[in-house]
Amino acid sequence: MKGFNFYQDGKQQWRWHLKDSNGEIVADSGEGYEDRKDCEKGAALFTTLGPNAPERKIKEPDTSGNGPEWEYYEDQRGDWRWRFQAKNNKILADSAEGYANEANVRRAIQNVKNLLQEIGKQGANNGGGYIPPVAGGSTGGGRFA
Repeated sequence: MKGFNFYQDGKQQWRWHLKDSNGEIVADSGEGYEDRKDCEKGAALFTTLGPNAPERKIKEPDTSGNGPEWEYYEDQRGDWRWRFQAKNNKILADSAEGYANEANVRRAIQNVKNLLQEIGKQGANNGGGYIPPVAGGSTGGGRFA
């Protein structure tokens, strides 16, 4: 299902995944939240700010940006990743995977921007739902290494 899916991880913190029309996870929450409402607010803020925010290439992740903005960078393993910072430089979202090169990560950012615009036009969470917690919590290539 395309849109935001909300779930609790192994530590019982609320998180979200953003899925495209193919059901692939294209973004995830930059942190866990104690309360589902706060998690939903984070997703809504990403939906509002993300589509028109500028992009900035950085050498390594930090929190010194001029958010809201998309930052993209090459990680220590040579994968390209992106993350989205709010105005207060808090990370709201990051890439669900690494990309082979800079062109691919920039294309991924544009695809997520387009998806966020579509979701924003259709309404708040676009039918996102609850996914029960799984043993081991949430892991994956979208987390910063």
